Amino acid sequence: MDKPLDSDQKPIKQHLLVCISSNTTLSNRLIRKGHDMANTLQADWDVIHIQRPAYHRYTNKIKDQMNKMMNLAQSYGAKTEEIFGSSIAEEIMNYTKKHNITTIIIGRPKKSWIHDVLFAPFSVTEGVLRYSDAIDVHVVGEIESTAREQKQERKPFSIYHYFYATAVVGLVSLVSYLLTDILDPTNIIMFYLLAVVTAAVLWGLWPAIFTAGLSVLTYDVLFVPPRFSITVADSLSIITFVVLFIVGIIISILITRARDSATAAHLGEQHLSTLYELSEDLTAAATVEDIAKALLENIEKHFEWKVSVLFVKAGKLHIIASSKEISLNEKQWAEATLCLKTGIDIGLKTSPFDNSGLQFLPINTVTENFGVLVIKPLKPDEMLTIEQDRVLHSFASLAALATSRVSR
Repeated sequence: MDKPLDSDQKPIKQHLLVCISSNTTLSNRLIRKGHDMANTLQADWDVIHIQRPAYHRYTNKIKDQMNKMMNLAQSYGAKTEEIFGSSIAEEIMNYTKKHNITTIIIGRPKKSWIHDVLFAPFSVTEGVLRYSDAIDVHVVGEIESTAREQKQERKPFSIYHYFYATAVVGLVSLVSYLLTDILDPTNIIMFYLLAVVTAAVLWGLWPAIFTAGLSVLTYDVLFVPPRFSITVADSLSIITFVVLFIVGIIISILITRARDSATAAHLGEQHLSTLYELSEDLTAAATVEDIAKALLENIEKHFEWKVSVLFVKAGKLHIIASSKEISLNEKQWAEATLCLKTGIDIGLKTSPFDNSGLQFLPINTVTENFGVLVIKPLKPDEMLTIEQDRVLHSFASLAALATSRVSR
């Protein structure tokens, strides 16, 4: 029987964590579930998205939808964060320990029964349940229509990669056939593995798996007795085929993951490089005008946007540095003023006004608001990606710290 709380004991403050993914419909259900539970329990709640190394290969449509979901969570009062990591379950558990999470809300995508039998024990949901210990875990299931919708959002199929892979296998087969008299069968297998590696590096996982299967078939037809037929005369050759195919798949997966990790690391390095360049310019800045000029030059250098930098002077916002293509009308000045007062992003899809086509970011510290950074995307309906939004907020924070220094 549970012991009642003593009169001097206070109940533990609830802190919810909602884990979303690129499955947009399921993630929206998770956000609304977290919002309802947070209101019922009067609890704080966070929404996180774990970006795996392959995130850079997602379509722009999916990235825009992820950005919209994070904005939705923020509008509901959640703290949002994007975290890079290769193991989703591990990153979720690290976050719960760091932020004293009491309840995790996670989704369970709808898969085929074959997938559930083979891979369910290794899923993210099972991993979280396995290591959650005393943390409550709420699992939200996915409806069938969501699975169909998500399937339609996959990256477009490119048939050319498979044509290229076929050409590579054909070239390897031709060279190997011409050198049959001087090459052992084991050496020929190495040539086909080289074709699989080439496909994995140049075109990705599925073309590489296709190359592995085609290599097994071609090797059987050209080099295994009886030649020029798919019939296999001995069981040893069957083992060779199976091993060649399995090794080809493993190599494809490893190379694809290594390439994704390298690309993700390169993007992270670019992020740090842009911040370093701006920080150097801001360190040398002696006035607010220098800070505004540094912001303008660095953003135009690294992004194809037009920029306007507004700072407070004599109690009013003034344009200190700006691209020629930006001129603020009365409604846009009202948006900038609201951004300054509230200290939150305004514009594009989150403005209380009609969409003005501009994004407004506050230049502020915890205690003081200094100005507003105005961004004009090239396309009227363009949404800033999560990575771009993160860089811009880092720029604004560095500018705020520099302004605080020069204003003393």
